[in-house]
Amino acid sequence: MQKEKLKVALLGITHPHTSGRVKALQRRDDVEIYGAADHSELLGSFCDALNLVARTKDEILNNPEIDMILVHSKSYEMADLTIAALEKGKAVLVEKPAGRGVQDTQRIVDAVEKYDGFVQVGYCWRFAPSINAMQDCLKQGKIGKVLQVRAHAGCSHNEAETAHMRQPGDLGGAFFVIGCHLFDRVIHHFGMPKSVNARITKFDGFKGEEAREDAAGAILNYDDKIVVVDFMSWDVLPWTESWDMTAYGTEGIMSSRSLPSSYKLYQTGKVEGTTQGWTEWHETSFPEIWATKKTEYSPEIAEIGNPIYFDRELNAFLDSYLNKKPSQVPAMQAHNISILLAKLFESAGNNGTEVFL
Repeated sequence: MQKEKLKVALLGITHPHTSGRVKALQRRDDVEIYGAADHSELLGSFCDALNLVARTKDEILNNPEIDMILVHSKSYEMADLTIAALEKGKAVLVEKPAGRGVQDTQRIVDAVEKYDGFVQVGYCWRFAPSINAMQDCLKQGKIGKVLQVRAHAGCSHNEAETAHMRQPGDLGGAFFVIGCHLFDRVIHHFGMPKSVNARITKFDGFKGEEAREDAAGAILNYDDKIVVVDFMSWDVLPWTESWDMTAYGTEGIMSSRSLPSSYKLYQTGKVEGTTQGWTEWHETSFPEIWATKKTEYSPEIAEIGNPIYFDRELNAFLDSYLNKKPSQVPAMQAHNISILLAKLFESAGNNGTEVFL
């Protein structure tokens, strides 16, 4: 018999997405938040602001009534906390990129298998309707055979120079911590490439040691297509308006963005069930701003103001958990993203030499 309310707790509160996910939980009638734990001095301010109870890690892990745990720690603790929760039989929603790199994501994958656990990784932008529409279009062959893809992403609000984007031991800076969203989409739509060529650049005299990368470009090589991606650490736009992915097919072109969610589709009309011409779709032109303001509990990076992605992500998490469905963003997806990013850094470290996966 299903409980009247699911009990959720947080391990780690220092990630800037934490308050957005807590508010998503608080909007639901079927969820109760037991509390939050963190060794950070920000825990008290966070709990006061969001009306939560401060707990210890052991209180949370050893409480048999807790069903789910949200992990929002610094990257160096994400794998340890996720594995500890899985060992106790809890379902886990862990913020991306789920650790510092390949070794951490491999440990999570191994723990999911060992404990027969459930993990969803926090790639929340995946849940835009425009992304779903593009996936359907590609899977159904509505633009024919796709031979080339171009994709751009960036890091805004000068977050590339914050400590959050240069944690010790992380695979990279903004290109890793923010750019991983882009590669989640690439793998979601097209799978893993067979090899990569990359340039990941820090320009002399532009910024000091407070930033790890300024711009990056890469070619992802598949047997039947190439995907060309680029990234800029100093995006001037406040949401993800510049984040565009365009697929070029033999019978059409489709371009999509996550926030504001929109897509633009051209079809020749030669594929059965399609009509020649352009289709444009916009969810909204003026969404609530993604990052709003810095707070006492998020003093370095502005907290998230737009609720829609966290609501959609939570719906997917609960649907999979309650109905015994596969995770929509499983640990293996996060691991593949880490592998792909590691190969891009390896190629860039060898002057763009082709590196095979």
